Amino acid sequence: MGEAMRSRRIGRSYGAAVLSVLATVALVLFAKQTSSEDMGIARDTGYSNPLRIESIGLSQSEIEERRRLRLSTKSPVRVVGPRGSQVLHGRFVHITDLHPDPIYQEGAFIDNNCHPKEKDAWTSSLEDHDHTDNGPMDHSIGSENIEKGQDRKRASKYGDAVLGCDSPMVLVHDSIKWMAENLGDKIDFVAWTGDNARHDNDRGFPRTENEIFEMNQHISTLMSNAFHDIPVVPTVGNNDVYPHNMFATGPTLQTREFYKIWNKFIPQSQFHTFLRGAYFFSEVVPDMLAILSVNTMYLFQSNPLVDNCDSKKQPGYHLFVWLGYVLKELRARGMKVWLIGHVPPNTKNYDISCLRKYILWTHEYRDVIIGGLFGHMNIDHFIPLDSVAAYKSAASKFPFLKGDSADSLQDNAYNNDDISDLSLDDYYEMLNSPILKDAHDSVLNMNNIDSVWPLAGAPNNKVSFMESLRDKIYADIKDEDKSGKLDDRYSVVHVSASVIPTFNPAIRVWEYNITGLDSLHEKQSYNSGNHQERGSNITFTPWDDFFEGLERLIQLNLEYDSNADSESASQNKDYRNTKKDKTLPPKMPSNAPLGPGYKPQTFTPERYVQYYVDLQAIGKGEKEFGFEYEYATDSEYKMPALTNTEWIKLARSFGKLSPESDELQPSFNSEDTGSEQAYTSILGNVMKRYSQELVSCFNEFLSLPNILVNKKWTPKKKKNKKKKKKTPEHDLKEIEKMWQKYVKHAFANSNYENMGLG
Repeated sequence: MGEAMRSRRIGRSYGAAVLSVLATVALVLFAKQTSSEDMGIARDTGYSNPLRIESIGLSQSEIEERRRLRLSTKSPVRVVGPRGSQVLHGRFVHITDLHPDPIYQEGAFIDNNCHPKEKDAWTSSLEDHDHTDNGPMDHSIGSENIEKGQDRKRASKYGDAVLGCDSPMVLVHDSIKWMAENLGDKIDFVAWTGDNARHDNDRGFPRTENEIFEMNQHISTLMSNAFHDIPVVPTVGNNDVYPHNMFATGPTLQTREFYKIWNKFIPQSQFHTFLRGAYFFSEVVPDMLAILSVNTMYLFQSNPLVDNCDSKKQPGYHLFVWLGYVLKELRARGMKVWLIGHVPPNTKNYDISCLRKYILWTHEYRDVIIGGLFGHMNIDHFIPLDSVAAYKSAASKFPFLKGDSADSLQDNAYNNDDISDLSLDDYYEMLNSPILKDAHDSVLNMNNIDSVWPLAGAPNNKVSFMESLRDKIYADIKDEDKSGKLDDRYSVVHVSASVIPTFNPAIRVWEYNITGLDSLHEKQSYNSGNHQERGSNITFTPWDDFFEGLERLIQLNLEYDSNADSESASQNKDYRNTKKDKTLPPKMPSNAPLGPGYKPQTFTPERYVQYYVDLQAIGKGEKEFGFEYEYATDSEYKMPALTNTEWIKLARSFGKLSPESDELQPSFNSEDTGSEQAYTSILGNVMKRYSQELVSCFNEFLSLPNILVNKKWTPKKKKNKKKKKKTPEHDLKEIEKMWQKYVKHAFANSNYENMGLG
């Protein structure tokens, strides 16, 4: 018996070795076919690809039109190159969370989700909504101020902010129409970040999978028709799937249907990649600028069909493998990229294994990645992500990051000699994330099954969310001497307000630098290995060829990893101790220059303009439908450009308004016999200090640490530090004014912050 088992083990080991050799040979052959380790760099063909840049003057009427929209009046440019010509305006639109509801009925009771009482009172035919006009509007039954407390409010034609219904079809159609008519000739591309179906919050009208596909097709057609000659880049939202939040590894019916729905937006060469994972690459400025559409459903804690991003059996792991190859190729070509997705990366939304890797990739490719654009949360805000916290977590998780890699880790820690620098694991515990799982086991996560059913109604505790964001995140940002020369310890996530009237509907127009395009083109044959400029006679394999080759390479990896994992499991081995995780990024080369997100250059974001719909005024008949100017970052926040440094500077200033927390620093050690009572007393003092709403919000998302009562206190070592200069009182008053504007805009001028909803 023992001899037979020994023979089987030898056979399995031999089989794994053969597979390893075959995979290595295949990779070498593929690398030779692509002529470089970066797969995209072709042999020197002797062919030169110069660009010609032509400035296009604006007429007086065009200048006035841009001034009306509060956009800059910079001249567009025509870029003429080997792949044709393109006019660049230096702008793009970000739109998110439309949540169209074909059942929405003007005049219906809001506490009935703005739906009719009987199913016979509505039609599901989308053709009936193509030119939606819900008939004459009785302004006396909708858009009342929520503070008036009328027993039963009725739905307005275009919706009512804060009252909890989804978007009427007329709002969605007229919003897209307004963008096309007012912005279509002034932008270069559209970032569209998901949720194109209603919430499943009415048991009287349950959603069906077919209804969700039909609505996504309907909105896709509207977007395609509105921006027919402009790149549109979509991404999957958590309400675009059935059931809500649940998205499995492809190929599935869902990935196939979304490919059919978005076939105009997705290159044919990425067909197999999209079927497997519903993520893809879109080149919005040929050879220079791209968007990576990331399927955040594979990173989302509330998706019960996925578990983590560390197991090779998980779709989140495959996503990061793909991301790594594409980012490496973009660096080799000297291109820049925006990442877009639906669910933003933070401790509430992402599994820790996924957030850790997202932060590390954005940090190590900060020469390539400009920033991240997300939706889902309906609140206009930005989130700093700390690479030191992610590296601390990674070092404790992956043994191979220790030893020889310790110096590399320390280099990334930015003078990391302060024990107050927390690990990402500490943040999950401290901020009371609802799920803290960090295993490699591929297990159906039924702990999250309750999140399949969303809550309905008016938003609550969102002011408290903003205050906790300020007090627990912004206030923790390190000083300049610990954040890198350009605060590049951090990356920034931008979460936009939504079209759905959770607050007022809103959209955003980003403006970016389009000077220096010719210089960028000359430098883009930059080699990722030695970072020496090469001659302009270097060409690259077409992107279609690259992605077809990448798909073959990933399939080889998947087949090999599947066999290797099986073999490892049969011998009770943990691959983490023996083989480096391919989904962890290499360290950014020390001589690689920081990219447009950190230092002003071509493609650096300069400003954005936010527009909103004043639903209350429209509901009262005081205004016609349309988006109007809400604010711009340069005028409201005095930001000269939207570099990472400026965002971190703004966050630090807001952090100065955080309440003092001396009561959270007890003067006893972990061996004190009365420590548990002391912890309870501390928590009691905090609850007295903060409003009940704030404490509730902390428990929900950015909560006060449960470790105060569950974990022994470890006192911080005292260090000799330079005393910080106190901010003058008049400066604090100015910061407070700016903070109040920030909170107001977080809710799209809906006056939510003054409604007493927490």
